[in-house]
Amino acid sequence: MRGRRRKTLLLALVALAGLLPPVAFLVISWFQTVQDANNRLQRYASTAVDRADEIFGTAEFTLAGMAQSLEIHCNNTTYQALRRTAFESIYFQEATLISNGAVICSSRTGKAVQPITYRENTVVPDHGLHISPPVTLARENNIVSIIIHYRATANAMFGLHLNPVLLGEPMRKYATEDQVTLILQRSDGATLSQFGLNADLPQTRIGGDRVILKSKRYPIQAVAIGSPTWLLHNWRRNALIFGSLGLLTSALLFVLLLFVARRQFSAAASVQDALADGQFQVYYQPMIDTVNGACIGAESLLRWHHPQLGVLLPDTFIAAAEESGFIVDLTKWLMRRIVTDMAALLKENPQLHISLNLSPQHFEHPRLLADIKAVFGPHIAPGQITFEVTEHQLIMNEDNKALEVLKNIRAMGTRIAIDDFGSGYSSLKYLSRFPFDYLKIDKAFIDAIGTESVTAGLVDTIVRMANQLKLKTVAEGVETPAQLAYLRELKVDYVQGWLFSKALPADQFHAFFAANKSYMLGAASSRS
Repeated sequence: MRGRRRKTLLLALVALAGLLPPVAFLVISWFQTVQDANNRLQRYASTAVDRADEIFGTAEFTLAGMAQSLEIHCNNTTYQALRRTAFESIYFQEATLISNGAVICSSRTGKAVQPITYRENTVVPDHGLHISPPVTLARENNIVSIIIHYRATANAMFGLHLNPVLLGEPMRKYATEDQVTLILQRSDGATLSQFGLNADLPQTRIGGDRVILKSKRYPIQAVAIGSPTWLLHNWRRNALIFGSLGLLTSALLFVLLLFVARRQFSAAASVQDALADGQFQVYYQPMIDTVNGACIGAESLLRWHHPQLGVLLPDTFIAAAEESGFIVDLTKWLMRRIVTDMAALLKENPQLHISLNLSPQHFEHPRLLADIKAVFGPHIAPGQITFEVTEHQLIMNEDNKALEVLKNIRAMGTRIAIDDFGSGYSSLKYLSRFPFDYLKIDKAFIDAIGTESVTAGLVDTIVRMANQLKLKTVAEGVETPAQLAYLRELKVDYVQGWLFSKALPADQFHAFFAANKSYMLGAASSRS
C-alpha cells in the first residue's frame, strides 16, 4: 500500500515536473510577445512622427518664406508664387492666400473669392502653423486635404493643401501586412490621417496593442494600434516554440524539427556543392547610356547550371544561401569571378563599370571591407565597381550598421546604388541618409509606362526626386521602344533590359561591348 502510494506520489511529481516547464515557457512567451508587439508599434509610431515632422517642417519653411515675401493681394506675383510652390512640391496639392475667412488667391484657380464654410480652415494662428484636419476621413484616392496655415497679418494667412495619404508613406504597405493601424492626430485628438489595417478596430486592451508618440516639433501625435488577432497569433507561434523546450521527449516534434533542419541544411549544402563543382556562372546584363546608346557597364548576375534542372535564376537559391550564411562566401567567389572575367576589359575602358548585389548578411560580416580591398584592389579601380542594395533592406533598419558599412565602402571610392527603388515606398529621408550614387527604378514602374495604371506617372516623380538629390538614374526592365523614348524624354541617365540585350556570359558580353562602345569621352567626363 505504501509502495503504491509512493509510486503514485512519484508519478504525480514527475507529472508536475513535466507540466511546470511548459506552463512557465507559455508565460514567458506571452511577455515576450507583448514586448515584441510594443517594440514593433513603437517603430511604426516613430517612423510616422518623423515623416510628419519632415512634411510639416517643409510646409513651415515654405509658408514662412511666402509670408515674408508676398503681398496680401492676388496680384500676378502672388499667383505665380503660389503656382510655383504647388508645382515644385512633392507633398502639396495647392497653395492659397486666405483673408477674412475666404480664399482670395489659389494656385489652381487664381483670383477668385471663395468663402470658407469649414470653421477650422478660417483659424488664423497666433504664431507657427495651424493644421486643419480634413473635412472627412481620408481614403486611398480622394481630394480631401489637410490644410496647413501660417499667419501673414492679423486677418490673413497663407495655406498649403496636403493629401493625407502622403503622411502614410512609406509605412502604409508594411503596416497593412503587419496588421497595424496608424493614426496621425493633432494634440487635441483631431484625426489628420489614418492608414494600415483598419482604424475602426475594436479597442480590446489585451497588452501590447497601442502606442502613442508625440512630436517634439509640432502639436501632433502618432497612434499605432496592433491587431489583437495578430498578437494572439504570434503568441500561439511563440508558445509552440517555447513549449517545445519543455517537451523534448516528444518524438513527433523532434522528428518534425529534425526534418525542417535537414531540409534547410540540404538546400544550403547543395549550393555549396554546386559552387565547388563549378556549376555557377556569372552573366552580365548590359547597361546602356540613353544619350548615345553606348554600353557603359553591366550588372553581374549569378546563374546555377543545375545538372538535372537546367539553368536556375537567383530567386531559387539565394534565400538558402542567405539563411545558411553561405551568401558571404558566394559573393566573394562572385567578386573573384568578376576580376577574372572583366579586369582587363575594365582597365582598357575606364568609363566602364560593373555592379553586384549585397545581401543583409554582408552588413554583419566583419571582413567585408577587407575582402573588397583584397579581391578588387590590385586589379580593378574602385570607381569601376558599384554595389547594389535594395531599399527593403534599409527601410526598417533599426541600427546604423548598414549605414556605417555603406559609408566605409563609399569612402573607398566604390559606388553605391539603391536597387528596385519604389517597391518599398521610400521617402527623401531614406535617399538623403545613405551615400547613394545611383537610383535604379523598379521594373514594375517601367512596365506601367503608357498604360492606365495608377503607377504610370510615378516614374516622373522618382526621377525628379533623384535629380534633387543629384543621383544618376537607371531604369530596369526596359523592353519596348516606347518605354525608351519616354525615359529619354525624362532624361533618365541609363537603361537596361531585353530591348538591348538579355544577360550574357562573359565572352558574349565582351563581344556586345565591342559592338556598342562608341562612347564620347566628353559625355563620359560630364557624367563622372
